[in-house]
Amino acid sequence: MRVAFQTLGCRSNYADTVDIQSLLVERGGVPCDFDAEADVYVINTCSVTDNADREALKCVDRALERNPSARVVVTGCFAEVGADKLLAHGGVDAVVAPGKRSEVVDAIFSTEGVTVSQSPFKRSERRSSISLENDLSPATPAPGVGLGESDGRSRFHLRIQEGCDNFCTFCIIPYTRGTLSSRPLERILEDLTRLHTLGYREVILTGTHIGGYGEDINSSFLELLKRISQESPIHRIRLSSIDPNDVSKELIDLLSSSSKFCEHLHLCFQAATDPLLKRMNRRYRLSEAEEILNYAVEKLPGWCIGTDLITGFPGETREDVDAQMSWFESKPLSYVHVFPYSERSGTAAVNLPESVDIGERKRRAARWRALSERRFREFSRTKVGQEVEFVVEKVTEDELTGTTREYVNASLKRSGEFQSIKRGEVVSARALSYSEQGGELQCGL
Repeated sequence: MRVAFQTLGCRSNYADTVDIQSLLVERGGVPCDFDAEADVYVINTCSVTDNADREALKCVDRALERNPSARVVVTGCFAEVGADKLLAHGGVDAVVAPGKRSEVVDAIFSTEGVTVSQSPFKRSERRSSISLENDLSPATPAPGVGLGESDGRSRFHLRIQEGCDNFCTFCIIPYTRGTLSSRPLERILEDLTRLHTLGYREVILTGTHIGGYGEDINSSFLELLKRISQESPIHRIRLSSIDPNDVSKELIDLLSSSSKFCEHLHLCFQAATDPLLKRMNRRYRLSEAEEILNYAVEKLPGWCIGTDLITGFPGETREDVDAQMSWFESKPLSYVHVFPYSERSGTAAVNLPESVDIGERKRRAARWRALSERRFREFSRTKVGQEVEFVVEKVTEDELTGTTREYVNASLKRSGEFQSIKRGEVVSARALSYSEQGGELQCGL
């Protein structure tokens, strides 16, 4: 059975897809590309905005265009909040809410009619632990193996928790992924050892709200990182996005003292004025977040430090945009991932006054992206002349490419001692130049 996958949205969704593919392969299924003609199409959806919902429905249409008789299985966040819309759209055979990865595989092999699997997540109910039914299997193949890409392995997204208790006004995630639920610390350490045995050399710690890890199991994110720094056999641990109020000076001290962690820190500011942070229901003031940022810059020289920002949020004025851009320019941040605000039905933000025109949101986002691209080019050029290390993610006849510890794309000609390098191996080379056109460091001996 050929099963095609389309993953939309965040790293948690990509981690879910890897889990599903692994379970599928164990039962004899063959993952394939979404553009191929398949027996079953699995769409792992995002629902962070109304536009994300519409994109999910378009994916259903594209699947049926490729094979009108195929079975279509939809999972992810839209499956939790939009099951009725999916079924009314037509062509969907199974809707499986997030958190039930084994049930997605059951739905793939099912011969029954339309089925709907309700989510195990509840806003008012704290779950004891996630992934109890989907622990990383010793037989877990690399994602590339299942897709027929390569025998090598590169980077793995390892989920450490799921759910969030923050209820930011723009976010639907607490309603789709439930309240915060952490995986047992010992299980995460076991998974890291197993992943190392399987050949992975970089692991990204991911989840819905990783900074909240451990709050529900009498532990903490700092404790987890301490144990990883002492016990993990993997020497490239990358942190995914983390809120500034979840970062302490002690955590930054740990990052600065351990070579286990990649030199990349992504702090989710979302806004750079107190009134906007308050409207978003973020749990910090700008001054508090700045204090952590300044300490990180001091203690982590040479690190790539980036942030997230939503522009065009209700109540944001043009003066706010200018003030926030000036703030960004004054900080040694390497980039900003900017998102033009997009309404999400069911969130508090849709009821806020002073909506910003959609065209104006796009114009503001374009300004931010231009600034971010310039700043990231400046940061990338600082690595020229230095020794850089990257895990090979793609191998062609002439070139090796991957991502450095500092989150910069890098390429290296396949010649001499690098001729036999395979996907998933770690290489070190000197950054000779930076290509603005390719957006990468060009490396050599």
